[in-house]
Amino acid sequence: MPDSLINLIGFFSDFGDENILWPLMTLSGFLLIVQGQRKMLLQWLAFVMLVFGGILLLKLRFEACGRVPGQSLYSPSGHTAGMTFVYGSMAVLFGRLPIAGFVVALGIGLLAGAARVWLHVHSIAEVCVGGAVGLLGVLFLALTRYREMQMCSKKRQSGWSVVLFLAAALIVALSLHGMRSPAEAWLEYFSHRFVAPFRRCPVTLTAT
Repeated sequence: MPDSLINLIGFFSDFGDENILWPLMTLSGFLLIVQGQRKMLLQWLAFVMLVFGGILLLKLRFEACGRVPGQSLYSPSGHTAGMTFVYGSMAVLFGRLPIAGFVVALGIGLLAGAARVWLHVHSIAEVCVGGAVGLLGVLFLALTRYREMQMCSKKRQSGWSVVLFLAAALIVALSLHGMRSPAEAWLEYFSHRFVAPFRRCPVTLTAT
């Protein structure tokens, strides 16, 4: 694969780093408050905990025993889950049609998963698990958003706040692009150090 293509794939994949995703989620929450959608904010926060908490537990569980020869599922892809959920939820929350936001999330999940596999960071099984977790969160959010739109009789919010949000999100994403969070390494260490003793690991872990 040409180096230029690898660099382009890596550039895209870096938009899934925690240093970008968490500030974008903070902006999303702030916009929900500005729009007066406090109930939707609480529901969205519940799905945030579902997705990221789920990935956290999966990583701690599967990484505890270290890499085993022939193992296809070691570290479920947090990048794939994060990109799928965060960008998909933005499309669901601030777009006109929740189903369209879910389709956006599906497309992002496929691209993010493919990028992680092409970069040899994750296996197909790992990106499938990550993508499934992220899509599950977006699906629940889309159903919740659709129900809220059906029940709500208020006038639709003006688009200026969404435009400003998108501009701020773009600035944040580009400003923080390339900064890599050490969260993955911390999780792996914590899993090896504190979770492994509670599992019957087939191999002896070496220090990491």
